[in-house]
Amino acid sequence: MRYYVIPNLNELNQYLELSKEYDLGFEYNEFYVPSLLDDSKRLDLVVSAYYNLKRKGDTLHGAFLDIVLDSQDPWIKEASLVRVRSSLDIAKTLGCKGVVFHTNYITWMKDEGYRKRWVEENKNIYLELINEYKDLEIYIENMFDLDPYLLKELIKEINHERVGVCLDVAHASISSVPLDVWFNELGPYIKHLHINDNDKVVDSHQELGMGLIDYDLAFSYINKLDKNVSVLIEIKDYNKTINSINYLKKKGYLE
Repeated sequence: MRYYVIPNLNELNQYLELSKEYDLGFEYNEFYVPSLLDDSKRLDLVVSAYYNLKRKGDTLHGAFLDIVLDSQDPWIKEASLVRVRSSLDIAKTLGCKGVVFHTNYITWMKDEGYRKRWVEENKNIYLELINEYKDLEIYIENMFDLDPYLLKELIKEINHERVGVCLDVAHASISSVPLDVWFNELGPYIKHLHINDNDKVVDSHQELGMGLIDYDLAFSYINKLDKNVSVLIEIKDYNKTINSINYLKKKGYLE
């Protein structure tokens, strides 16, 4: 199992030293922001800064703001695909191993027709993309999903070795479904994880150990996952990232 952190270009040397000390991967978090994606000059500078590091095996958080791959409006669907492909293109340029996308379905839509259509449309698109981008993996993350079942259905329908679940433990903890159910249902399909802390009400991205999430329970499941599963400490503040690493070390979850 390898841990990842979110680098910041303004503190890049510190993150590089941290990466070297603990063999940490990076998960790039700039490239879902529309204002950056639409500013070609600034985008080139950010991509170049990371490209010049010549790293391999990092991950990238893909576009998720207003992404609706299953939209029945062809313009919205096309715009969503443009953003998603941009994420994959940047990840390919940076030599990343995989890209995270959100489920982004309407959680209160309970009718079976909507849910079936969502699964079918997303399945077809992700199969097309994974076959086009043959050097990348795709991790589909629970956003504010109320339970793990629709995501599980999608992953099973896709049934591709390079497409898996990114289980966001903090998002799961906000739901009314117990954490052990999320792991039991999605465990065989998990390729990537996001961890941070919260009060189990608001997704506040607190440092580990500062909220109410039972990470002893979470790690009793995480430690049983495939050894190739990667884990992002999803916190953007450097000092809070350090504190979270120390928390994991104290608990014996990171050496």
